[in-house]
Amino acid sequence: MRDWKEITGDEYNWRVTKEPERPYIHDYTKAITYKIYMAEPNVEHTASKVIFNYEDALKIIKEMDAISLGAPKIAYLVGWQYLGHDSKYPAWHEFNEALKRDCDACAKDSYMWLYEEAKKYNTTLSVHINMFDAYENSPLWQTYVDNGLIATLEDGTLMKVGIWNGQQAYPVSYPMEWRSGFAKKRIDELCELLPLRQAGTVHIDALHCKEDLGHGYTIDDARASRRQILRYWRDLGVDVTSEFLYYDTPSWAPRKESTVGLLPLCYHFSQNLEDYISRPASLVCGGNTTYRFKEGLTERFDVLFGCQGDYEPMFNCTNRKEVVFNAFCNTNLRFFYLNSLNRLSVSITDDAITAYFSDNVTTELYSHTMTRNSAVMQNGNDMLIPTEWYQKGTAVAYSANGGEFEYDIKRILDTDAQSVEVRKYSECGLSDEVSVIEVVDGKIRFKLDKASAILIKTI
Repeated sequence: MRDWKEITGDEYNWRVTKEPERPYIHDYTKAITYKIYMAEPNVEHTASKVIFNYEDALKIIKEMDAISLGAPKIAYLVGWQYLGHDSKYPAWHEFNEALKRDCDACAKDSYMWLYEEAKKYNTTLSVHINMFDAYENSPLWQTYVDNGLIATLEDGTLMKVGIWNGQQAYPVSYPMEWRSGFAKKRIDELCELLPLRQAGTVHIDALHCKEDLGHGYTIDDARASRRQILRYWRDLGVDVTSEFLYYDTPSWAPRKESTVGLLPLCYHFSQNLEDYISRPASLVCGGNTTYRFKEGLTERFDVLFGCQGDYEPMFNCTNRKEVVFNAFCNTNLRFFYLNSLNRLSVSITDDAITAYFSDNVTTELYSHTMTRNSAVMQNGNDMLIPTEWYQKGTAVAYSANGGEFEYDIKRILDTDAQSVEVRKYSECGLSDEVSVIEVVDGKIRFKLDKASAILIKTI
């Protein structure tokens, strides 16, 4: 591995190859990437308020595997450290002991147990961290102040950012932390504590940039140091996912693309139409559409190009399996399928915005429809989506509202099959019971109840 001091902060020109600077460790276009919110500090910051412990997290991981038909998954634990989410940054030195299993000696043992158990359910376990915020109650607070690692105003006063969990947060100065070696030290210590290099992925929350004028650093200097930090993580064999693409410019300023090609997935995706066409999903993909940092049209472009499901807030629902199942069918089914195609072009008229893909597939924004070979495969929340990622010759038919449906599988699936096998598909996975539907003139007809699905397989 190269000397960390040789890592450049230059911007990566993704336009040349349309590929990431280096291949990502995971293929995020074919994986479900989600967070489990485990814990947060209580109001007084004297104890941890536990939402899910490690045993609870395994239940969620098992449920997600059944719902997703065994698709690859990455689960990031939020609040695994100290007293929970946003607790005692910039330090990452201790596990949150309130989350451990009764049978384990410490929370690290519980983490390692979950790490191994998760593999049985097609899941890579990792963590959610923060490299931007610093709090006065952190074990590293005085070290970061004494070494000038907190961003400052022009007069040298410590800069303040948000107040989280009732605590004032101060931004870490990326240039100061990187150049002093403290960023490397912090990352290396975390990789000694957790099997992140084996997991190959980590989620870094709030990877924003701030100028550090008191130390003479501009916002562009901060961006360059952030790129160095991202490249160091990749040198270690770890992909970084995060919240945004982080253009870090005021709304009136030209947008700067400082992380494209270095971040494989962003939870809140701020792309314009031209971005979707010029950037393949293998370069960068993401979750729910956000209007932050967005220019021009502000429609829900995830309707056109698919998006990762945002499952974290659903895990607290009393009927979470049903809620997550419906969300998976409405998001990740399309996400996996559309990511397997090449994006060709977009047309805009007064009453339609249409995206054109390879394999003669189109999606339309306002009508929320998708076609292949001119055959309708989605109309709103009713759909039949090919699932080649699960098994060749299969597709999932799902309906949010229920009803009687007809799909032209000859044109959708390129099949001359005379019949298809059908299995009920629900939040519990696939039923063992198999029935057969005849294909008539290339079409199949069937009935679905509200919020239900079937898996069809060509014979």
